[in-house]
Amino acid sequence: NIYVLIFIRLFGLVSMIASGFIIRDITRKLYNRPGAFLKKVSLTQSILIVLSIGDFGGAFFVQFISTWMVPFHSQLLGSVGSQQSCVAQGFLSTFFYSLSALSNASLGVAYCLIVRLGWKDKDKSKNRLPFVLTPFLISIVLAVVPLFGSNYNYNAGYSCYISGAPAGCEFDPNPQETCTRGARARNMLLVAGLIPTLVAFFILTVAVVLLIHAVLVQERRMDQYQRAGRSRKMTMESFYQGMFYIGAFAISWIPWLVYGFKEYIFASVHKPSYFVMLAVTPLHGVMNAGVYFRPRLKAERERNPTDSTCKSLMQVLHIKCCCNRKSKEGAGDTPVITTDQQTEDDAEKGDEKKIQTNALAGDPKTATINLEAAQNAEIGSEKKVITSS
Repeated sequence: NIYVLIFIRLFGLVSMIASGFIIRDITRKLYNRPGAFLKKVSLTQSILIVLSIGDFGGAFFVQFISTWMVPFHSQLLGSVGSQQSCVAQGFLSTFFYSLSALSNASLGVAYCLIVRLGWKDKDKSKNRLPFVLTPFLISIVLAVVPLFGSNYNYNAGYSCYISGAPAGCEFDPNPQETCTRGARARNMLLVAGLIPTLVAFFILTVAVVLLIHAVLVQERRMDQYQRAGRSRKMTMESFYQGMFYIGAFAISWIPWLVYGFKEYIFASVHKPSYFVMLAVTPLHGVMNAGVYFRPRLKAERERNPTDSTCKSLMQVLHIKCCCNRKSKEGAGDTPVITTDQQTEDDAEKGDEKKIQTNALAGDPKTATINLEAAQNAEIGSEKKVITSS
């Protein structure tokens, strides 16, 4: 269906653009000094770059290219590829999407350790390599394993993935006789596709829950020094940001997991699940970009409430266009303070609460919950109590 193809490619293009904005935002200030990139990039920035590369590559090779790499003898609209291009598409889609899912889990673990163990995001003593290299190596292994047994084939959809040839033969009672390729594709889909994604989702969820719990414990410790009563502002803001983070993963991957497990267990294709999967899976890059830029857009709107949403968004994305010259009535000549400037001012003034509540945020400078600063504030409060006594 030509309309479905247009829909898939359009969503893939949007996801690629969104992932590109994340990479651009992280690298924007780091390439000014040649040779200093690896020294300046932080732990979470490193993981975010790898994660965005996974989203970009998956959207490009699966959604955007789509049928162009499918063998032409499949008679699918737009199929101009060969069996070799089909295998390449299956390999690259498995690699990039595994890299994206596993990097999400790695990022969640990194943030959890930063919060619970008091790590500093830019501490050079904390080795970035395990958090970046582990998802990469596992993704390579997951992409290589289906090559044994010729399990990358056209899947009767709009791309090539782990499937038998002819499509669906792996679900026959005796696939060794009916399949010319990929007789074990059914089990391979479970091992190389479904289980790793499910494990990544579990690790991500546990890491976010532990992170929110750490913030809650810290706020409880500071309750005795609060004159206005206890406050759970940091906990709630971390909770909402964490839910957005988990939700971005869940919205994009749970439909694919549901469809995949139904196919594996019942040996049949559920069409509603298939079309829901087609609609939401390409949006993973968009979802991640939304989580990444959300705290900064919110802060920008609070600082300049008279500006239009378009102008605030362009300010956060560092895009110069007509929106930058328009604002809602009443804006007057109020000077605009950029997100980066405000973050630096907050850090200089010691406003650690704003930094703490931006766990999992997109701004590399405010992405860490700085418990050490909170502990210092607690010690200072104890001194005031002793002095008053």
